[in-house]
Amino acid sequence: MLNIREFPPSSTVMLLDRRISLSALVESEVENLWLAEQRRRGTSIFNGSIFSAVEIVPLRISGRAVEYRHWVAQKARPELFDVLDVRPVAVSGLLECAEGIVFGRRGAAVTQDAGSWELVPSGGLDARNRVPGEVDYCGHCMTELREEIGIDSNAVVSVKPFCLVEDLDSHVLDIGVAMESPLDADTVLRIHRAAVSKEYDELRVVPRAALAEFGRSEAAQLVRVSAALLGRFYCS
Repeated sequence: MLNIREFPPSSTVMLLDRRISLSALVESEVENLWLAEQRRRGTSIFNGSIFSAVEIVPLRISGRAVEYRHWVAQKARPELFDVLDVRPVAVSGLLECAEGIVFGRRGAAVTQDAGSWELVPSGGLDARNRVPGEVDYCGHCMTELREEIGIDSNAVVSVKPFCLVEDLDSHVLDIGVAMESPLDADTVLRIHRAAVSKEYDELRVVPRAALAEFGRSEAAQLVRVSAALLGRFYCS
């Protein structure tokens, strides 16, 4: 179930200097689940720091740095949420170029929603520097745009957050960020083909007039957060 709320441009994201203490039993369970995931996925997985929400109030998300392995353990054992309390915060862009909205089909090698269509770009906030203070989530969205499809910030004329989508089942929060670019569809597709990222194996630019039909024809393969963002953006 998704909960959608306002997240206007004046909203901030703050990293707090906050830790939680876990019992030896929980630490052992987390480590065992992490080792099992490493055996399953091999060298493609590493233990970094992610941003996890602690408090969500109007105009602000406050959070803490948590180890990625805690998130892996919580996904494997959802009941661990009661003690780990991991609520990852991500950015989900809605990029509109001169001829429509840009969608990406997630590559076969990605760990989640492989083969599904989603709005681009998207990615979790990291907390690798662990320095308390304000997090530049719009800047992070621009970094994801460059890394995932090769478009630089100088090709974007507007970046504006507009909503927050909370998945009440997975506890993931997505900040919806609307972006505008004057690039035409052919240029967007050409830039993506030249990029080295394998996040998306195909891009598609869908004109506004064709969004409803695209949503119907790809309903089974459209990431539900993207569907929620589209509905919120065009109804606001």
